[in-house]
Amino acid sequence: MSEGHAAPAPAAAKPGPAAPHDPVEDLARQVFIQLSANVHAAPGEKPPHAKLVELSFRLAEAFQAGNLEFNTAARARADAKAKASVDVSKIEIDFGSIGKT
Repeated sequence: MSEGHAAPAPAAAKPGPAAPHDPVEDLARQVFIQLSANVHAAPGEKPPHAKLVELSFRLAEAFQAGNLEFNTAARARADAKAKASVDVSKIEIDFGSIGKT
């Protein structure tokens, strides 16, 4: 290597496809962390971690369902998303007329 010349930078790797985002998992993780902290801070017998995980997911799912039922803004977003999506199973295309002139 000569002086004054930097080595070429290695090519940056292309990022792979992003993993699907699961809002229930994210919420359950937050619930589990807080619930575990509260349980372990209190004196007495501690439940197994698997039970805390199960409870966290049940609470997160219940919150998501209740959010759509009671939160008008969340319901409006869900309705708008449903209206914006296209159900391709209901699309009818007549390919018979394409080649005819």
